[in-house]
Amino acid sequence: MNSRCSLFLLIFLFSAAFHAQDSSSVVLNGHSGPVNSIDISPDGKTLLSGSKDETIRIWNLDKRISEKTINTKGSSVKRVCFNSNGTKFLAALYCVFEEYDLKTFKKRSSKKIHTSFVETCLYSADDNYILTSSWRDNTLVICKAKNLKKYVQTTEVYWVDNAIFNKSASLVFSGGHDNLVKMWDAATGGMIRSYAGHEDWVYDICLSPDEKMLYSASFDKTVKAWDLNSGKNIFTLKGHTEGIVCIDITADGRYLATGSSDKDIIIWDIAGRKELKRLKGHEGAVMDVQFSTDGGTLYSCSIDKTIRIWKTGLNG
Repeated sequence: MNSRCSLFLLIFLFSAAFHAQDSSSVVLNGHSGPVNSIDISPDGKTLLSGSKDETIRIWNLDKRISEKTINTKGSSVKRVCFNSNGTKFLAALYCVFEEYDLKTFKKRSSKKIHTSFVETCLYSADDNYILTSSWRDNTLVICKAKNLKKYVQTTEVYWVDNAIFNKSASLVFSGGHDNLVKMWDAATGGMIRSYAGHEDWVYDICLSPDEKMLYSASFDKTVKAWDLNSGKNIFTLKGHTEGIVCIDITADGRYLATGSSDKDIIIWDIAGRKELKRLKGHEGAVMDVQFSTDGGTLYSCSIDKTIRIWKTGLNG
């Protein structure tokens, strides 16, 4: 009798734990394929998602519904990104990136800039430039946003998984298949410095708000924190059991979020250099994570075809 009660108790606790885990986030369903990328509008009201199902979806975050679907006609969407005021957005496709008007959902322009999938596409903070990368043709390209003319191309020779501008768009940082993070002069395309220490591909990077620190996420299962000027590895965060695919930082620079092939999301306390909480619920690799402006909400997407909205408690 006691053993049977114990068994029922274990089943009940397991069921309750699973239910709590599953109910800790709101799930947005709609894509029929893996979701590669998300971005949140500056006003926090709209979410963009790009998927392997060859569509871009525009989600109303107040209503938690997909209001518009754009078919990209035969191309997986690798990345999506808003401009600074949320009136336009970019989508990275096969060989090209496209720009859309958010109000009309109409395509404004399309630019063939690479010879394979565009991995990165984003605006500079002032919207004057667009940065793109492709891991197949080993290039980083900066275009002028006004006319989409090529402004500069770096001397990169390895596959690039992600790249970002600094706030002034004077520098570009990239991570790639040579296990390195690199700093580039955005005006000349020349490499200024490399940050060595990862033991596998660097999939994603982000800067601290004061631009003194650079954080890199790697398939070696670690996050590394780098002093931007000296290039020294200040500390390393370990906790994921498989490769880390994506990373984001809160606007106050206190917390990081990482998503991994192990299906988990970890929120890290940067000052304490430790794992703060672990979010479980995705059923496949987590492809992208993004904090809300106040850090109280985290958005994520996965190869499980879903987008999840998590309450972090970081703004409480």
